[in-house]
Amino acid sequence: MKKFTHKFAAPLVLMMCLLVGCNNDDDSLQLIDEEEFLTAKIDGIDLFVQGEEGKISCEKYVTHTGSIDVLLRVGAASGESIEFRLSNYIGNNSYSLGSNNFPGSWIKYRQGEGEWLNIKGNSQNLIEILEDDGNYLTGRFSFQGHNGIDLSRKFISDGNFKVKFDL
Repeated sequence: MKKFTHKFAAPLVLMMCLLVGCNNDDDSLQLIDEEEFLTAKIDGIDLFVQGEEGKISCEKYVTHTGSIDVLLRVGAASGESIEFRLSNYIGNNSYSLGSNNFPGSWIKYRQGEGEWLNIKGNSQNLIEILEDDGNYLTGRFSFQGHNGIDLSRKFISDGNFKVKFDL
C-alpha cells in the first residue's frame, strides 16, 4: 500500500492541487476588452480618455420623426471633450458629416471656453461605426473643427473609441 501511495496517490493529489489552484486569466482579459475609451490627436497632441478617468456617455434614441440618433459625449479630467451626434443612424457605416444624407449630424471638440465644430461640406469630417452590438459602440473619427468666435481651427485625427451605451 505504501508503494501505491508514493507512486500514484501523491502525484495525483499534487496534480489536483495545481489544477484547482490555477487562476483563470480570462476574467481579467474580459474586463480589458470591455473597457471604455476614446483616443484622438488634437493638432498632433494626444488625447486619451479611459472609463473611470473621464465622463463617458453614449445613448441611442428614437426621434420625434421616428429615426434613430446616437449621441456620444466624452469628457477628460483636463476639461477637454469630444461630442458627436449621428442623425438617421443606420448602424455600421461611414458617416461623412459634410454630406446631405446626414444633415443633423455634427462633431465638436471643446477645450476650456473654446469650441470647435465640424465645418459643413468638408470631406475630412468622418465618423465610422465599426461595431454596434447593442451594448458597446466602436468606431473611429477625424474632423476639422472651426471656432466661430476667434476663427481658429483644430485638426482632430486618429480618433478611436469604444463606449458602452447608457441604459
